[in-house]
Amino acid sequence: MTSALSRLRAGLVLGSAVLLLAACSVGRLAYNNASPVVTYMVDDYFDLSGDQEDWVRTRFSRLQAWHRETELPTYERDLLEAVRRTERPLTLEDARWVNKTLRSYYDRAVEQALPDMAELLLQLDTEQARHFERRFAKESLKIEKETARGTAEERAERRAEKMIDQIETYTGRLSREQRALVAQDVRTMVDVAYMRLADRIVRQELIVALVQAKPPKAELVAGLRRVLMQTESWRKPEYTQALARRDEQVADMMVALSHTWTPEQRASVQRKLRAYLNDVSSLIAVR
Repeated sequence: MTSALSRLRAGLVLGSAVLLLAACSVGRLAYNNASPVVTYMVDDYFDLSGDQEDWVRTRFSRLQAWHRETELPTYERDLLEAVRRTERPLTLEDARWVNKTLRSYYDRAVEQALPDMAELLLQLDTEQARHFERRFAKESLKIEKETARGTAEERAERRAEKMIDQIETYTGRLSREQRALVAQDVRTMVDVAYMRLADRIVRQELIVALVQAKPPKAELVAGLRRVLMQTESWRKPEYTQALARRDEQVADMMVALSHTWTPEQRASVQRKLRAYLNDVSSLIAVR
C-alpha cells in the first residue's frame, strides 16, 4: 500500500508531466514550480521550438488550474480516509482501495490532458517526430539493460531492496524480521519486468504510428485514449493477468506487514500522510 501511495507515473510526455501532479507525494514547492519542469520534460522528448515551449507552458498552466480546482479537494478527502484506515492494521479492501483510487487519478488527469497532447503531436514536424522515436527507443534500451542485469536472484534482490526503500519512506526503519518478510514475499511475486518492457515497446509503436499518420484531432484523441487508458484493447492478456496477480500479491504482503508495525511505525506512516494532507490543503487554499 505504501509503495502505491508514493508512486504514480505515466509513460508518455505530457501524460508523465500531468501525473507529476497526481502523485500523493507532490509537495507545495514542486507543485507551484511544475511548469518549467514539465516544459523541460516535453522538450527532452520532442526538441521543441521556442514557440512550442511557450505553448506547452500556457497549456500546462491551464491544466494545473483545473487540477488545483477539481482534483486537489479529492486528494484531500482521500488522504483523510487513508489516515483513518491506517489507524488499525490494513485489510485487503484497504490495499485495493488505494489501487482503485490512484487509478482514478490517472484516468481523470489523462482524460483532461488528451486534447492538448493530441494538439502537440499534430504540431510536430518530421525531425521532431524522429527525435521522439529515438528518445523513446533510447529509454527502452536503458530499461532493457537494467532489466536483464544480473542473475534472476540478483534481480529479485534488487526488487526487494526497492520495495523496502519505498516502504521505509513511510514506516521508518523496518526490523530485520520485517525486511525478511518483505524480501521473501517479493521473491515469490510475479516478475513482470520483461512483460512490461515488451508492453512498452508495443505502446511506443502505437504512439509512433499515430504521430506519423497525423489523423484529425478527434481521431488522435481517441487513439491516445486507447493507448494510454483502454489498454485492454491492445495489451497481451497474459500481461494484464500478471499485473493483476502481482497487485494482489503486493496487497497481501502489505496487509501482513501492517500487522507487524510497531506503534512508532504506525505513527510514522500517519505523519507522512498528514504531511501530504497539509501540502494539499495549503495548495487548495492558494487559488
